[in-house]
Amino acid sequence: MHSTGEQDDWVADVAEQLPFSPLTALGLFLAAVIGFRIVAENLTSRAVLESIGPLFAATAVVFADRYLVGRDVAARDRLTVFAFGLGGFLAAALVTALHLHVLQMDGVGAPNPLYLTLLSGTVGVAAGSVAGWYEIRQRAAHREANRQRERLEQFASVVSHDLRNPLNVAQGRLEEAFRTGDAEHLRSVDACLDRMDDLIEETLSVARSGSEVIDPEPLALADVALDAWDRVDTGTAILDVEADRQLVAEESRLQTLLENCFRNAIEHGEAETVRVGPTPSGFYVADDGAGVPESVRDSLFEQGVSTNPDGSGLGLAIVEAVAEAHGWDPAVSESEDGGARFEF
Repeated sequence: MHSTGEQDDWVADVAEQLPFSPLTALGLFLAAVIGFRIVAENLTSRAVLESIGPLFAATAVVFADRYLVGRDVAARDRLTVFAFGLGGFLAAALVTALHLHVLQMDGVGAPNPLYLTLLSGTVGVAAGSVAGWYEIRQRAAHREANRQRERLEQFASVVSHDLRNPLNVAQGRLEEAFRTGDAEHLRSVDACLDRMDDLIEETLSVARSGSEVIDPEPLALADVALDAWDRVDTGTAILDVEADRQLVAEESRLQTLLENCFRNAIEHGEAETVRVGPTPSGFYVADDGAGVPESVRDSLFEQGVSTNPDGSGLGLAIVEAVAEAHGWDPAVSESEDGGARFEF
């Protein structure tokens, strides 16, 4: 999960620099205080029984935070859960302390007011952490909705702009065909219609690829790469799978990602060899083609950006959409052979 905007960047920066997870620290602190109380009362059965509830709640908070870390939830979102948990602790402890104070004013004193306050606060931490979890889930849904809206806007842009040029050409050629009776103009109309069909399919692929991955499964990178290679017009180029790697992905989308990387290498880079292999934290696709100029590397995945004047600029936008749906971070650099190297 990522930051919702530039205004939250400082929160993300602070969260990433913390040497420990605040929510885990809070849960361990509460567990330590409860454990100290048990020891201080010489491990009496009453102290143990009274402490089971809050000790369980404090432990649950720690395990919940470890669960968030294990799911690669961003530090900023974990900090949000911590803030909700801390707010729950303060609210519950304050209400309990005020209630005990009122009872004391009426002459009804509690035998252990500090413990009761701590117990209430610990339950408040658990309740606040649950509320924080739902909050970050809503944020994630909101971010995904925004991404889908942006892709729909991009789709509308392609329909209104990119399709207009071949449509105008087709209309002009069709008029000439009617005027002159020359069937050669119809060949140009047919080429324009094919171009429009390709643009529509590629743009729809961008929109579809951006949704969340629903059913990922363990896959062998080598097998999917070979299948994707067979679906691309590769000419005389060859595929070299240097080593295999197990990935957890949606097979059809991973295949789409690799197909577009292969097409980019062959059609734009005129590569003769394309290599696929693992990296320490993912995988790469590299070629020995013309490479990618440094001036466009930062914007290469944006829709409409292409090193080929005749390119639609959608192929690598599809690659980025598929990668983001899986939670991968795509990057482009120069390969050992001077071509392009895409890492995920």
